[in-house]
Amino acid sequence: MNKAIKARETEKQELLGKGLTDKKVINELITFKHNNPVLYNKRLPTEMYDKVNLMCRKYMDRMARFEMDYDFIVDAEMFRNVAVCCLESVPVLRSQVVNHPVSPYWRLADYTVDDFVFVKEVGDIEKARTEFFAHEIPLTSNVQMNIALFYNNNKTYICFIWNHMCMDGGGFKMFWSDFCRNYTQYDLDGISPLSFSTGSRKYTDVYKDMERDKAKKARLQFANISPRSVHGFPFRNNKREDSVIIVSRKIPSESFIPAREFAKSSGATVTDLLLASYIDSLAKISDISPESPISVACATDLRRHIKDLSTVGYTNHVSFIHCALSQRGNGLKDTLEKVSEKTRQLKKDEFIGLHGLPLLNIAYKTMVYLQAETVVKLFYNNPSLSVSNVGVIVPESFSLSGNMPFDAFVAGAAKNKPCAVMTALTINDTLSVSMCLRGNENDKKLLERFFDEYVKNINSCR
Repeated sequence: MNKAIKARETEKQELLGKGLTDKKVINELITFKHNNPVLYNKRLPTEMYDKVNLMCRKYMDRMARFEMDYDFIVDAEMFRNVAVCCLESVPVLRSQVVNHPVSPYWRLADYTVDDFVFVKEVGDIEKARTEFFAHEIPLTSNVQMNIALFYNNNKTYICFIWNHMCMDGGGFKMFWSDFCRNYTQYDLDGISPLSFSTGSRKYTDVYKDMERDKAKKARLQFANISPRSVHGFPFRNNKREDSVIIVSRKIPSESFIPAREFAKSSGATVTDLLLASYIDSLAKISDISPESPISVACATDLRRHIKDLSTVGYTNHVSFIHCALSQRGNGLKDTLEKVSEKTRQLKKDEFIGLHGLPLLNIAYKTMVYLQAETVVKLFYNNPSLSVSNVGVIVPESFSLSGNMPFDAFVAGAAKNKPCAVMTALTINDTLSVSMCLRGNENDKKLLERFFDEYVKNINSCR
């Protein structure tokens, strides 16, 4: 037996040991990897956004959370086979973070599919998802995402938690759409699940589709003025807690559709509505006067600057704009008008979201990492108030063998107080909003009060 054949046999055994049970897929996966030798690299660079999210461990737990719910039983073995192909195609998900003081990097790690996917029949789905979302994946873990298939009453609740260094919400939607397509083609047509993105994770992709002059100007947007809000959530203390608490609400279509139409009729967007309701709900629990200035950060997906996403991998392309109001408004509708006018002004900027990125890049490129992290922290303004709208979840894009999700949920990283980040998505005309916090029972009660007011605000928009 020559060396090439022996090496291939060894690789087959390794994939079997990792949990891939389909021999046809094993053979095609090995051929795919041989045609893409970069997948054998033992070490991957940490990109700029990887380093930013590593630095942000000071402010949060670095975890992102998502859930998709399906009205059928997902085939566990088939899912696990797709999962191994995913891990072999996306090395960052099967790597450890080596927090080297000079230059951090990703180091490829050994794994089995059981490290990545958990399958369990549960009687209490709320308890199962709460416990799953409360755990944290350490930097030294051999995989950077965990997926749970919870079976309950002939439904499958698929829960995800992952290291935010790997990807943001937009990157996750690309990832899960690809996973669903691979699963479906594998199940229905017997096509090996090998069409995951192996594209670039570099932040500089935001410039790749710009005209030369515009790209040159974009790379010179060093200033990033981020106003500090004088207001915050009235937590009893800002002590760092160990427990992760998640508070959420779902606003059904019969309430959300009229609110959305009301916003549209006044020239506002759904994100404007989310921001205005956030501001007004905070004002109710914090006694903020209508004349008081307030600033709330809002996540913006930088993929808006990229025309061709086919060469972009699963990564972070997100920044923040700042909805800074000189007065919050006298009631929700007045606040909505002010928010809408402010965001319209912000959207006129052709470099929206790109300000400050070149400066971050220079810091991480010209200094050793430990020094760069220290310097960036000095100038980094971690917003205490912010909103992140993941947007509309189109069920057809996340269908598993013809079964579309009937519900979805998102929660961001568990922030340290005083930060309070609301994350939102819409599916089937239902709005889902949540906050994830390192906090205690008193903090949880405060967030419950906030969301009670939030629901009232949305319901009042008719």
